[in-house]
Amino acid sequence: MADKKAITAQLDRLTLYPATPPETASPDSPTPSVGLPVSGVDKIIAEIRDRICGRVEVEEEWWCISLSREEFKAFEAPYPSVLLYDYFPQLAKFVLRMAGAIHENVIGRFERLVTRQLDIIEQSNDQVAADFARDIHPGGSPKIKRDGSSHYPDGSFAHEDATEFGVILEVSHSQKRQDLPFLADDYILGSNGLTQAVIGIDIDYQGKGARVMVWRPKTTKNEISTKKAFEGTFRDIDGNLVNGGQNLRIWLKDFGNKLNCPNIQKVKGSITISFAQLYELVQKSEAFAQTRKRRRGSDEVLEGKDKRQMVRPSPERLTTSDEERFEAAEEKVEKQLSDQDGDYTPE
Repeated sequence: MADKKAITAQLDRLTLYPATPPETASPDSPTPSVGLPVSGVDKIIAEIRDRICGRVEVEEEWWCISLSREEFKAFEAPYPSVLLYDYFPQLAKFVLRMAGAIHENVIGRFERLVTRQLDIIEQSNDQVAADFARDIHPGGSPKIKRDGSSHYPDGSFAHEDATEFGVILEVSHSQKRQDLPFLADDYILGSNGLTQAVIGIDIDYQGKGARVMVWRPKTTKNEISTKKAFEGTFRDIDGNLVNGGQNLRIWLKDFGNKLNCPNIQKVKGSITISFAQLYELVQKSEAFAQTRKRRRGSDEVLEGKDKRQMVRPSPERLTTSDEERFEAAEEKVEKQLSDQDGDYTPE
């Protein structure tokens, strides 16, 4: 395995590699090592470089490779934020995430469904619930690093007093589906049971099936574990809505925890998202992605018009606003000096 310095040098050069190598190279230009064993880290570096340089058409949204704990530590230490990734130490598995158009749209629409219901609860007559809901915020895709694992969830929510995200969202497909239980396990056990719900929306890109799952912590006297608390199909393999009367329920107290929110047991109420809403959410996300793929012809859009791009000034050239600002500053200094010494007149 390459040492940390070699990995650092490779990763620091990732954005410097052109899509097409130049015909001539400087004597100081770095050259890739030849004849050395290819480690898991080397393969990750090569994949990231190819993606950044546009050498590959990225189709895999869940690119996996075996990686030991030692290799992951070496990879993560020098360059922790190249792309969104996951590491499962118990599986010795590294994953590069690459969210597609459908994936991103489902995440955004789901978050809007949740925040809209939180807004409604804020206006309710239940003051305890209203105050609690007012302090719940979406957390996006933060890096969650616990017990040797590292993940960037698709979505997250937490009460502002909670030290851990109470509700985490993952949107999966055929490549990611098998890892969903392990993601939930890492989130829940890594938080020592403070993460209350991990929601998985599983969409079959090849067929039309879609389902939703929820994992929750299971606490006994001697241990904390992860259990699948709910699962339901809302779209069948033919693409039809099924079980439209069922609901995905997220309790308001799921967004916090007993440790950080002492009065959480007094918080009542829940957010309910019907299977019909989940079905519509996925259908619209897929339709939106398809619309983006259909690009209109340039002739149809331009109708013979030329495109005139904005001219960007060179960094050394001052804009009119810059000159005016500097002139105003000079006049202010001259006035201050004049006030301090009436006999002084600037040239």
